[in-house]
Amino acid sequence: MKWMTMLACAAALATAPALAWAESTPEQRAAAKAEGDAMLAKAGAAAFFDNISDREGESGVTLQHKDSGLLCVFTPGREGNEVILFKPDGTDVGCRIVTFADSRTVYATKSDLTLDQAMGMAVTALKVRHPKAKPYRGKASQIVAMMQASGKLPPSRTERFIDGASYESVSVAAIAGWEIKMRMSGEAANAQFLANAGDGMGWLVYVVKAAQRHGLGPLAAAPAPGS
Repeated sequence: MKWMTMLACAAALATAPALAWAESTPEQRAAAKAEGDAMLAKAGAAAFFDNISDREGESGVTLQHKDSGLLCVFTPGREGNEVILFKPDGTDVGCRIVTFADSRTVYATKSDLTLDQAMGMAVTALKVRHPKAKPYRGKASQIVAMMQASGKLPPSRTERFIDGASYESVSVAAIAGWEIKMRMSGEAANAQFLANAGDGMGWLVYVVKAAQRHGLGPLAAAPAPGS
């Protein structure tokens, strides 16, 4: 399968839990842009994100962290969505995103940790909150495995767990001095779907977009948002 086709599939699946992929109208995109502006203003984070919600082809509130390339896509009007500024200089930010199938927080943190170090800390933090969680070993997506093994994307890792009726996962990538991370929670009954479309294909889009921002990966020639 060609890379562009693979990435198009990944892009569609990445936000499929959040969005119905119907063509949005200019009015809907304008409303999404206004909602994104309000979220950024509330968080005091407008200086650190590009709001690209009104671009043709976007179907939701779409924000991208300028320095790390972290992409945040929100379903318009969803309660619980927010941008989080952990440090006032924009070197540690996050987006809390609620979809029909899961809740996730994606993070971008300026960091010199290795991938193994960052993943170790992330798993430790998850286990503090879910001490009884057991590793989940579902059937892996062949497309995701091919993309990760290709060497064309920055290395990343995902660890998945089941804690009773809850599915919990953490994904981490180290890209150009930034730690890109996602924490996802959903129902254990949906574990296979979440592992494929959420922290499988969906996670790779966060990696691709951040890599693209830094001129890395298969889409390095494409212009970054805000350029």
